[in-house]
Amino acid sequence: MGKWTRRTFIGAGVAGAGALIVGVAIRPGNRAPKVMEMMAGADESLINLWLKIASDNTVTVIAPHSEMGQGAQTALAMMLADELDADWNLVKFAEAPAHPEYANYHLARGFIIGEAQVPSILMGTVDGVFRKATQHMGLQVTGGSASIR
Repeated sequence: MGKWTRRTFIGAGVAGAGALIVGVAIRPGNRAPKVMEMMAGADESLINLWLKIASDNTVTVIAPHSEMGQGAQTALAMMLADELDADWNLVKFAEAPAHPEYANYHLARGFIIGEAQVPSILMGTVDGVFRKATQHMGLQVTGGSASIR
């Protein structure tokens, strides 16, 4: 690589700053406040989009995927109970509402990017782009099927 000119250095700095601004703007942050009113009651805390804990120690798993005999609801609840050392009798499962925050961007990302390796520094930006795209699609897509929500 040759010597950098002042113009090249300034151009690279502007391009890097622009990429940083776009990346920070697209990053999702905490999405739980957007669904708080819908999913949590007065005595409940929505820890994130997938976990709700009530004042009576009831733990609720929230998932946007339907149960079709595979045992996914029970398995998720059991894993959560094990990780939190929660009483199994106080663990519940709830279907997520038809809300854009529960859109499955991983599947869209997999279809478009496939097995391509994305540098870890860009992963948040790439995930943010696909999350925004799936929120605007109005679809809740799962592995081998799709359902319009």
